[in-house]
Amino acid sequence: MNLRPRSLFARAAITNLLTLLVFMIIVMSAASYFIYIPMAQRYADDFAAVIVSAAHSLQSLPEQLHPELQQQLHDDHGLMVSQPIAEMPEGYSELEYYPFFRESLARRAGESLSIIASDKDPLIWVDVPAHGKIYRLGFDSARLGINPPVFLLLVVFGGALLILITSLFETRRVVAPLDRLSAAAKRLGHGLRPSPLPVDGPEEIASLARTFNKMSSNLRQLSENRSVMLAGISHDLRTPLTRLGLAVEMLDETSNPALLSSIRRNLSALNVLIGHFLQLSEGIEEELLVELNLRHVIESVASDTVRDGRELRLRRDDPPCVYFCDPVALERVLSNLLKNAVQYGGDGPIDVNLNCNEREVAIEICDRGPGIPADKLDAVFRPFHRLESARSKRADGHGLGLAIAHQLAAKRGWEISLLPRQGGGTVARLSLPPSHRCGLC
Repeated sequence: MNLRPRSLFARAAITNLLTLLVFMIIVMSAASYFIYIPMAQRYADDFAAVIVSAAHSLQSLPEQLHPELQQQLHDDHGLMVSQPIAEMPEGYSELEYYPFFRESLARRAGESLSIIASDKDPLIWVDVPAHGKIYRLGFDSARLGINPPVFLLLVVFGGALLILITSLFETRRVVAPLDRLSAAAKRLGHGLRPSPLPVDGPEEIASLARTFNKMSSNLRQLSENRSVMLAGISHDLRTPLTRLGLAVEMLDETSNPALLSSIRRNLSALNVLIGHFLQLSEGIEEELLVELNLRHVIESVASDTVRDGRELRLRRDDPPCVYFCDPVALERVLSNLLKNAVQYGGDGPIDVNLNCNEREVAIEICDRGPGIPADKLDAVFRPFHRLESARSKRADGHGLGLAIAHQLAAKRGWEISLLPRQGGGTVARLSLPPSHRCGLC
């Protein structure tokens, strides 16, 4: 399983976080080595000197002055004096407590000293020898806790947080125009008209947006020119074809009936082909949203398309599905998909299913034909492309039906997919955006 994030923003954010983590580890390691450890060693050494000096002062002063000195040691350094011969409460043990402090005591006293501590008491006791006598001095364990300077922590963590927020903000500024460009490119790839991208931001992003806008405008102009050219050619061809048709009708039927029949068939095929060209050239107009009952539309298109006794089965248990879309485009798409199923879907019945719920709105046209090879699923949507099986059967068609349906669907945000049917055949699935479904109608 690939755990690597796919979005540019997520990758940049993770990279920034890892970089900051490494930076903080380096900074904290350097601060510990050059600041914290030397401070801890120095503090432990100074405190050890105070303890050893206190023991020697107690030994050198008369007994009557010890209370005053003990009070001064407590007030100035937080030290308490106890008799070393006294038994320590249960739970006390000699510990290797703070290595820096133990080393400093041994260095100051000239020998290793006993350090006694307990988990039940916050006090730490040290037995310090002074000219043959032993003095037990105690202090709060918090005295040995060395905290890094607050300033250092604020600088490290505050700086890291500031860098992280700034880097994420800058990354977002770069990624946002790329997201808009990606969305516009997808719309353009589906045959839609994306809105012009704003030409602002860094020069590289602005130049990219400017180039994309120009490319989108050129493609739109080429598409419109193609549509106008196809419409013009188709319109101009129909005039001489109409004249030929009239001339054929005026000929004597007894002169050559077979030739006349062949001419009529060819003229009819040319008229159908020109009609397809006109359909292919249309569809660039704005979408007209009309409230439709999809089931009624399917039944109407099916009755006009499927003839000659061909069996067509519609599911009767489907609930009503009210949808807002372009009725002309929807009827054209369904008609072309049904004609394709009739021509190339074998002799079996054609099943039409309507799936309408909150998650999807889809119309499925299922046949029992030979199916479509996986490597040809994209090619069949290209104009004039026909499968070899269709050519061998000399089926009546020009390879424009699916191309027209695909163009009309793409321009309205619909999606046509051809899927293999279980048991053989093809499922032509028209998926509509569920957001246009009327759930309360």
